[in-house]
Amino acid sequence: MLNTIFTEGGSVRTILISFLLFSFNVFAGTENLKISPNGIVFSKSAAFSKISVPGFELSKKVGAPEVPVKSWLLVGKPTDIQVRMSITKTLNIQNLKPFPTQPQDCRCETKEKKAFQYNRAAYEQNQPFELSYVGAFRGTPITRLDVYMASYDSSNNSTRFLTDVTVDYSAEEYDLKAGSYTDYLIVATEKYANGTKAFGDWKKSLGYTVYTETVKSATSLDAIAALIRKYYTEKGIDFVILVGDETEIPMYRVSTSGSSDTPSDLQYYTMDGAGDNVADMFSGRIVATSEADVAARLDKAIEYDKKTYKNAMGLEQMIGVASNEGSGPSDNEYILSIEKAFKDAWNISSTHYYQNNADSTADNLTKSFSEGALWMFYLGHGSGTSWPSLQQPYSVSNIPAMSNRDSVKSVIIDVACMNGKLKRGYLGTSFSAVSNENAWGAAGYYGGSVNISWHPPAVMARGIAFEHTKNKYRHLGEALLAGQLYLAANWNDQEDVVDNYEWYHLQGDPGMLIGE
Repeated sequence: MLNTIFTEGGSVRTILISFLLFSFNVFAGTENLKISPNGIVFSKSAAFSKISVPGFELSKKVGAPEVPVKSWLLVGKPTDIQVRMSITKTLNIQNLKPFPTQPQDCRCETKEKKAFQYNRAAYEQNQPFELSYVGAFRGTPITRLDVYMASYDSSNNSTRFLTDVTVDYSAEEYDLKAGSYTDYLIVATEKYANGTKAFGDWKKSLGYTVYTETVKSATSLDAIAALIRKYYTEKGIDFVILVGDETEIPMYRVSTSGSSDTPSDLQYYTMDGAGDNVADMFSGRIVATSEADVAARLDKAIEYDKKTYKNAMGLEQMIGVASNEGSGPSDNEYILSIEKAFKDAWNISSTHYYQNNADSTADNLTKSFSEGALWMFYLGHGSGTSWPSLQQPYSVSNIPAMSNRDSVKSVIIDVACMNGKLKRGYLGTSFSAVSNENAWGAAGYYGGSVNISWHPPAVMARGIAFEHTKNKYRHLGEALLAGQLYLAANWNDQEDVVDNYEWYHLQGDPGMLIGE
């Protein structure tokens, strides 16, 4: 029974009868959140206390109090959504000041020292919920609702926990359902255009519409953006493949926590104006050296579509590699949860490499690639050209030793720094190549272009597995976007979410058939 409606402007008393009618007719969702007082765990230091509540994430805004929070993605803009909270039970704990959220560690090889962050003003802001605009996907606006389950009272140095709350919101929850996507745009420089012909013919044979545009090398960023927008507006294209590295087809340069000069393609694909950080098209890049090289990289996508491998055992296999670092969850816990999702949904077995184990070597990983696997997830450190978080690091020099020409080539999800930079010689571009007669690398590679943070990309990777096994997407690009939206729903620092989207790029075909 709700007597008080909390809004950003304060509290408003309502008549119970009118509230019940309003709730029935307008509100789309209701959630009941409970915290058991016995489940609140905290450890005290001289000034601050670390809080942990089973079943709840902690808020992520740097310098602000780290308190339990529940989040949802909703359909609509913040101004369109009404939220009401009924707080039935609370618990006040004296002399408990939540620890301030600290900046994320970097997944680079050398740890950077970070200054302690404390925002005094943030401890005075005790709003019970917050609505943040995430962006719009193909015209549908998406907003994240965060409900804070605790707040700090500086007047008496106490923390108030909401132990029994009902939350009503006037919007449907957003879920990226598998869609019907059929239209391609391929933008290639003159040097590479003919290398895309066999791929375009293959997609047309499946019923896709394929448009190919040839541009001069180093065509301006504005011209490429205008071309993509024209095809989206006039043709409603779903997939875009850019053929050329970041010097041949330019990238936006944006500031992220990983670099003040981060190369990113995100802004090519956001069509819904200011504040939109959700791409409306599924995109990929091909970084090659010749027309034949382009064709060879795209041939792997065709083969993945067909699933006609001489050695097909990899169709029921995946690979997971975890560092021995991290907590809440650790990298190993992330990987185990990803492996479990694929096992439970499709009985896919995993070859698991944990950094502390003696079998976690480059030679064994090469053997696993040679035997074949549909998916490969790596969580650890990166240098740009290597995965150092094994007993024996794996680098670009190990890729030519693969023998996977006839095996299932993996889609690699790389949670590590620098490896996804869109220049020749980096780990992702090397995996995307066909190194020699036997070493055919990966069918697709998804990685970060600069130094990336610790948890957000790992949450995204987990989201790719969770959302794909739940919604059974047909195309690779759908699963990757679902992973980014999973991060947006489960990480309530908007800057971190946008950074992650700007870091990550697919090398390969975003329309590759992963659900058939």
